[in-house]
Amino acid sequence: MSEPIRAEIVAIGTEMLLGDLIDTNSAYIAQQLKAVGVNMYFKTIVGDNLDRIALSIGQSHDRSQVVITSGGLGPTVDDMTREGVARVMGVELEFRQDLYDYIDKYFARRGFKMTENNRKQAFVPAGATVIENPRGTAPCFYCEDEKGLIIVAPGVPHEMRYIIGERAIPIIQEKFDLGEVIRTRVLKTCGLGESRVDQMIGDLFRESVNPSIGVLAHPGQVDVRITARAESVEKAEEMIDVLDAKVRDILGVAVYAVGEVTLDRVVAGLLGEKGKTLAVVETNTGGAVLQRLTAWPERVDFLRRGIVAMDQGELAGLFGISDEEPGSEAFAEALALKVREESGVDMALVVLGPNPPLNIEPEKSRTAPAMGETYFKLSTNDKIFSHDGSFGGNEQFIQSRVPMFALDVLRRALIA
Repeated sequence: MSEPIRAEIVAIGTEMLLGDLIDTNSAYIAQQLKAVGVNMYFKTIVGDNLDRIALSIGQSHDRSQVVITSGGLGPTVDDMTREGVARVMGVELEFRQDLYDYIDKYFARRGFKMTENNRKQAFVPAGATVIENPRGTAPCFYCEDEKGLIIVAPGVPHEMRYIIGERAIPIIQEKFDLGEVIRTRVLKTCGLGESRVDQMIGDLFRESVNPSIGVLAHPGQVDVRITARAESVEKAEEMIDVLDAKVRDILGVAVYAVGEVTLDRVVAGLLGEKGKTLAVVETNTGGAVLQRLTAWPERVDFLRRGIVAMDQGELAGLFGISDEEPGSEAFAEALALKVREESGVDMALVVLGPNPPLNIEPEKSRTAPAMGETYFKLSTNDKIFSHDGSFGGNEQFIQSRVPMFALDVLRRALIA
């Protein structure tokens, strides 16, 4: 195989450096490059400063055969990508009447008059090849020399997606003999922490080069990413299949889905598929379990009752449980049995954990720590499924993680 083509992204805009805007464009560009077998080694975010823009693009151009920039093509004084690319290429900007006429007509078609500052958008580095942008007023372009390509795309997401997907990727494919593709598969897991997953599949991680394997943690779940490079999509998928099977053999039922499928989507589908009805009682999650399940249309068939309570003592009174102490594991189990019996459902899920103190100031409730055990109890016709854990932290921390464990208890019972 020939040596893979290297690419870099330079995202331009001070708002991204300040955290006022999240750079989602680069993720899309990287996905498109990966799909055609182009390696991504670096991504740079640089503010609206001509010297730093030129420096960043120049460094990328020295390292990689393909550089893609996004942003900085507007008509204002802080849009300096054109000037930065021209400096890197060692040329001046040149005015293009055809681009000026295109921008003028673009405004006229929409009933607007072009302002003088839009004239700036009709300048490109001398020798650049223009890429038409039917989605906006910022003409794009690419420059080419013995080092490779610099492709300049707009920062507006819907314009960028068109330019990259429909124009830039075909240009790269035409200029370089790619010959390979890169495919990725993400196995979604829950019920295991990142360090535990890493420990279990550590040997695969060390032994696998192509395909490679990586681990990425999210609140309450861990993704296992398998990536293969091959001469065809079919071959890459075959290579991934082999490693996929090894990972599943090790992690077992912890793997709940592939790709972008969420845990609540899986659980809602299983409940609908198996025709089971459900009641849910939750405390420290603030209704997050119910919120996730009710997002799916199957809820009209499976969800029969939902209760969100701040005070476990009120639950004891509501369900007539007097012989167990609220907050205890025994109380959680007794409550699950009572809820299933009184609600007439197939399954009753109870999530009991500590809330912030009842007398706390409202503005402090979201950040106040709630320490202690959280108990997960699922009552079915013939069994109690259990899990418990300490989820010390503020409400935001708890409500992002505890629902995942609760849904996983439900999932494992449904597939048992």
